[in-house]
Amino acid sequence: MTIDLKPRRRISWLWLALVCSLAVNAFVLGAFVTERLGFRHGDGGPRAVKMELRWLKDRLSPDSVTTIEASLDKLKPDVLTRLQRLKTLRAELAVLAAAPEPDRAAIDEHLREIRIEVGAMQEQIQSRTFDSVLALPADQRAALGKPQDD
Repeated sequence: MTIDLKPRRRISWLWLALVCSLAVNAFVLGAFVTERLGFRHGDGGPRAVKMELRWLKDRLSPDSVTTIEASLDKLKPDVLTRLQRLKTLRAELAVLAAAPEPDRAAIDEHLREIRIEVGAMQEQIQSRTFDSVLALPADQRAALGKPQDD
């Protein structure tokens, strides 16, 4: 009498494939929902502000970073206004570029306005950041002068 294990093995492979498929689908769905609904780690502040803080987080104490973040939080309404202005400029730029006969001068002017707005926002964030950094005691700022391990 011979025992045939092949049908049972096939069923276990099917279950494994089903579980893997469900796991991948759950991951993809979770990533999609997170992206679409805006669930992200952090306070939901503008990315431009977070980028400026990123290099400080590994060098300064958590208390120092919190102090700097609090200072930058005051800029949030202005940064959001600037970001909205940038969205408007980019939408207008897209319309200009999509025209059957694009007006290169108008496109160049919009690109110039976008660069000016981005530069003004960056200057504002960086100035506030370094005003806050320089307001920290010297012993807390000392870590900024040490080489960072990459």
